[in-house]
Amino acid sequence: MPKKGVLSSKFNMSLGFIPAIVSIVLCEFITQDISIYIGAGVGILYSLFTLWNKGARVPNFLLYCTTAMLLLLTLTTFFFGDCSTRGMFPLTLEISTLIPIVVIFLNRRRFLAHQISQSKKCCKQLFAQGAESAIVSTRVVIIIAFIHLLAIFIAILIPGPLSDTARNILFRFCPPAVFILSILFNQFGILYFNVIMEHTAFVPIVNTKGDVIGRSLAVDAINRKNEYINPVIRIAVSHNGMLYLRPRPQRCILERGKTDVPMECYLLYGETLEQSIVRLMKQAFPQAPIQDLQFNIMYHFENKVTNRLIYLFLIDIEDDNLLRDKQIKDGKLWTFQQIEHNLGKNFFSCCFENEYEHLKEVICTREKYKEF
Repeated sequence: MPKKGVLSSKFNMSLGFIPAIVSIVLCEFITQDISIYIGAGVGILYSLFTLWNKGARVPNFLLYCTTAMLLLLTLTTFFFGDCSTRGMFPLTLEISTLIPIVVIFLNRRRFLAHQISQSKKCCKQLFAQGAESAIVSTRVVIIIAFIHLLAIFIAILIPGPLSDTARNILFRFCPPAVFILSILFNQFGILYFNVIMEHTAFVPIVNTKGDVIGRSLAVDAINRKNEYINPVIRIAVSHNGMLYLRPRPQRCILERGKTDVPMECYLLYGETLEQSIVRLMKQAFPQAPIQDLQFNIMYHFENKVTNRLIYLFLIDIEDDNLLRDKQIKDGKLWTFQQIEHNLGKNFFSCCFENEYEHLKEVICTREKYKEF
């Protein structure tokens, strides 16, 4: 199924430079002080929008820095007049904006740790992503600005006065271009990241009641083991009062080779329970009558290796020829006596040993009613 983008434009922290761009552009048409006032006003409104808008609130730290800088320039122009000549205003604004950006970048580890520690538990992930995005944006804009300032330095070293064209390019057009390119590069990075993530599997993070409280990469569900609960679907198969069991595939990370129910998979993020069951049955047991599948129990299973919320289903097969399907044909039918002889000997999977008594009771009850 198609996935929505993992990151939205809210995580393009370079959009926080828009107030500075507005001031630089307006200065070409109106007085310097008015352009600063308007830019500061845009910054304030944009900051309020990021804090009060509906949905996930991602703090734009670069926007707040840019707005604070424009407010400081507003006070400066109010008391002392223009802060620079008209021709040097764009460069002055670029350098002024870069000062807090460079400070954040040089203290990026401390900045990231501080933002996470100050955020509430429920918003910690958004604050962490916002802080990380801000650091990425500072790196991009510093690189672009360094190239611009290096070009100015080289131009100054060249003997002779600068031409009007070179002066306009370096001091009027390049400063807003630095911020615009930063926005474009970061947006391209977000789009590219989302394209990559469209082909990456996610699994939901749930509580013990089954409520989805987050998501994680499917690979993290294995590598990070029991840090959080992931939902798992398990399907047991019975025939004539016996259980069909098979060795867990060698590709399994957990308890490979141990005897277990024939079908198991993670519920994927965005899937319903029904969709996940259909996907699993089509992959592992396509000939089975899925309409005969019955839900049994949901339980929380946790040990040192895994942390799962397990949905256990049972399907009774009338025709044992279906058990010769190539996907599960490496198993065999077990009587309850055979199973009980091997319980507690590290032969069966831990989950199956937990589920056995319940499965036995359900199957025995079903077989009893078949006699009537």
